[in-house]
Amino acid sequence: MAQHGAAGATVGQRMDEQDASEKFSADEQRKFQERQARRDKAAQKHEGLREQARQAIDRGAMPASADRTSKRSEVTVERMPLPGRPPKPLDVERMMVKVAGKEKGARGWRLFKRAAKEFQNEQFTDARKTIKPLIDAYPNASDLHELHGLCLYRLGKWDEAIEELETFRRLSGTAEQNPVLMDCHRALGHWADVEALWAELGELSPSAELVSEGRIVMAGAQADQGFIDSGVRTLEKGWKIPQEPMEHHLRRAYALADLLERDGKIPKSRKLFGWIATKAPDFGDVLERAEP
Repeated sequence: MAQHGAAGATVGQRMDEQDASEKFSADEQRKFQERQARRDKAAQKHEGLREQARQAIDRGAMPASADRTSKRSEVTVERMPLPGRPPKPLDVERMMVKVAGKEKGARGWRLFKRAAKEFQNEQFTDARKTIKPLIDAYPNASDLHELHGLCLYRLGKWDEAIEELETFRRLSGTAEQNPVLMDCHRALGHWADVEALWAELGELSPSAELVSEGRIVMAGAQADQGFIDSGVRTLEKGWKIPQEPMEHHLRRAYALADLLERDGKIPKSRKLFGWIATKAPDFGDVLERAEP
């Protein structure tokens, strides 16, 4: 991908340019700084892609629960249909001040930002402890339930995560966390819930990235039940090799190649792994799996 070359500038190259920049005019130094900023931005984008790939692989390798093979045919959660147009997002800081007053509201906002940073740093237990008192103080704030639910999800606490993310869905009126919610239900063998949330996601089509993520989870749920061919069809539906793949294209392609391999379609699987390797060679184990 284009950012690979931009991200590949060596430390020596940068030092040489920096030494030379001291002899240049102000305009030349400005251009040098702009080049360096572009390199930094490209490197950050590349690293972000690698991190997302690692998360995708980690998520696929989550340990199965003992109930993963359950054949439950009824939904476990009664859901009201989402509105066609979701309500205006809540201003969390303003809501906290309105509910608790300026001083307590400001403190609550600081704690919320702290929990978000802890989550970003993968300190999920700490983030959960930070945000839990806020859930009790502001029970109608969808953003708090969302973050708390994501913490629980990353900690593998499926039932608790479901409760929080279902609450987020109801309060926010959006399907933004349906893929994660689907994965929680999938871990517990709630197949009907996975299907219902996937159908809802397909109807609303909030974004290509979200629909793609939901499709990956749905296919995984089908494979969990032994219907690998159905999972392959789910991932292949509407699939075309994009000229300039985005992250969600790579994730979907990896999931499809994995199921093709499990379904015994080895040449087709290796070809797809090979395509991923040409676009993102450090995406998981694609280099090894692309080899004949």
